[in-house]
Amino acid sequence: MSMVVIMRNYSTTFFISLYLLITPLNNVFAEPISSPELGDPYSEVLPLKQEKIIGFSTYRRLQKYNMINNNPLVASYINYLGNLLVRNTLDTQRDYTFFVTQSDAINAFAVPGGYIGLNSGLITLTENEAQLAGVISHEIAHIKLRHTAELVANASMNTLPMWIGIIAGVFSGNPEASIAALKAGIGFSQQLNINLIRSNEVEADDFAVDVMKKANFKISEMSDFFKKMQSATGEIQRDMAYLSTHPMYENRVAGIESKAQYQYNVIDRSTDDYLYVKNILEVAQTKDIINAINSINTKSIYDTHKLVLLNLKRSNYKAAKSSLLPIYKNNPNNLYLAVLYAEILSETNEVEEAISILNNIKNLYPLNQTISFLMAEMFVENNINLDYAEKLLDSTNNLYNLDPNYLRILAKMHVLKNNYFESKIYLSDYHVLLDNTNLAIEILDDGMRSNKINTPQREILRNKKLQIICSYQRPLEPIFGEKTCN
Repeated sequence: MSMVVIMRNYSTTFFISLYLLITPLNNVFAEPISSPELGDPYSEVLPLKQEKIIGFSTYRRLQKYNMINNNPLVASYINYLGNLLVRNTLDTQRDYTFFVTQSDAINAFAVPGGYIGLNSGLITLTENEAQLAGVISHEIAHIKLRHTAELVANASMNTLPMWIGIIAGVFSGNPEASIAALKAGIGFSQQLNINLIRSNEVEADDFAVDVMKKANFKISEMSDFFKKMQSATGEIQRDMAYLSTHPMYENRVAGIESKAQYQYNVIDRSTDDYLYVKNILEVAQTKDIINAINSINTKSIYDTHKLVLLNLKRSNYKAAKSSLLPIYKNNPNNLYLAVLYAEILSETNEVEEAISILNNIKNLYPLNQTISFLMAEMFVENNINLDYAEKLLDSTNNLYNLDPNYLRILAKMHVLKNNYFESKIYLSDYHVLLDNTNLAIEILDDGMRSNKINTPQREILRNKKLQIICSYQRPLEPIFGEKTCN
């Protein structure tokens, strides 16, 4: 089979890209073992430092193959909700990164190092924010309780294809891939592994219930969503990879329900953010746009928002603007409507008015990083007000530093400002995040050869190159008696 054919297969592409992680991961596990952490029986097998390397490597592969939804509004919301739940875990040892994958398959997964992925298909299947919070809490539990490390501890060190196979199944919606990996890849009995996963799932449920309770989410919605997935039929059932990678049993659902009956005075609602983001993801999944447009009955502001998104997807800017303008005028302080209106204006070359719209909403929400990022992007793409754009980008670094578009905009801004050294730094970071390490190194080499930088800057570029080689590529052999990587 040719590589071209292979790359056309979505799930196969993901499996191949993750399989390439085997070599660097083996190097990771070959590193000297750090001192065990108190209270963690698996720290010698999978130290937190190594967790982070595995997680970031997986995340980079997903970015490389355009499998992550980098919509700033989506990223902002899912990280807000995720961190709202995380802060109730008292986990101070790791930073969590939440992201949405562009897959219709009904699934979610936790990657070592605090990386939690939610397929868009799962989010759109939820009926309210509490159901989504239940899934996220469950995945947080797997990371906090170090279930991945436990699997590694009970497996031989040459079974990384097992882990990769599980993730491939999780993401692609092909549960058979996960099951096959579990059956064939683990160096102990199949039944022992199944029992381990079952016990981990129950433990994660208990932890998730506690997290939801502390965050004041309705616990019963967690069990309701699990039951909904179990009872799903037809097309949905075939995409229900979650049921295979997260085994569901009646006693687990009953256990959650028993805890839910003791919860009182819970606010049962979904935020506007949840409803608007769900619209964004549903439209992104929509294939028959015309039929979707014709089926919408614009009784609510959310319906109109979805209609506008659908028209925007088919590049019908006139229809999109016509539908949006009346509700935007009545709701000028609505962040999602303002962003959507600004996007339409930008697409129709009404940049000045688009910036004015974003600036008005920014004055209302001065600390909102999404607005700052979108404004900065518009400034840079149109080569205007670059100094202000730089300030805006600096203020959004903590939220968007793992967004390739953020790094691309930063690099372009420094090119426009004739900051040669800085442009090389950020362009290199951009390609590292997309797992193009060779290109990242070439960019740094090009910078080091240039007469546009001084000696201290050249040394920074050299050290950055060394860091890339030692972190993401096979370390070089000793040269003239000196090791490239310590």
